[in-house]
Amino acid sequence: MAFSAINTYEGTWQFLPFMWTNGGDEKTVASAQNAQALQLWVDLVKDHSVSASAVNWAQADVNDQFKAGNAAMMVNGPWQQPVLDTTAGLHYGIVQIPTPKAGQTTVAPLGGETWTVPQTGDKNRQAAAAKFVTCLNSDANQLAIAKLTQTIPTKTAVAQQFAIQDPAMKTYVDLVPSLRARTGELGADWPKAATKIYTAVQAALAGGVPPMKALQQAQNG
Repeated sequence: MAFSAINTYEGTWQFLPFMWTNGGDEKTVASAQNAQALQLWVDLVKDHSVSASAVNWAQADVNDQFKAGNAAMMVNGPWQQPVLDTTAGLHYGIVQIPTPKAGQTTVAPLGGETWTVPQTGDKNRQAAAAKFVTCLNSDANQLAIAKLTQTIPTKTAVAQQFAIQDPAMKTYVDLVPSLRARTGELGADWPKAATKIYTAVQAALAGGVPPMKALQQAQNG
């Protein structure tokens, strides 16, 4: 298996589904639930199910390991599929990250972009910008953008249509209702928590620090 445990926000992004699905939370980094999720990652590296090099892999590197046949499974997202689909002889399937207990819902981070129209004081320009954003968010354009960027349309009906046209995306479409925004709880303080999380992951995987101690050190650091 391959995942990214790099010391950047990408490493935190990949750890969040394991942390959140296990009941963990970014408001209290050093929690029993977070430690249990981190212990899983430690165990996977210790028994060589995951390469120790994961601490140096970005998500693109994880994708490279998978497409090269060095990993039978990987944790990644739909943005990697164009690369996979152009790899000759590669056949793969997509599933949600398994949950600790049967029947639970996988909780993963919500990514993507947000269209905004800033208050500039120029009503005419703001109206033109709003018209442009409205155009981009038409059903037809959301579907067209989704096909080009391998992202999920925000309109539920359009997303379902996208899954029909591209069955490989159905797993992601089905996952959207349970997704969480990274800044949803901490707002502008999210980057501080994200840094503490990937710091703890690195300490546990590369430094051999017990998961709870690694989380406590990161939380207090």
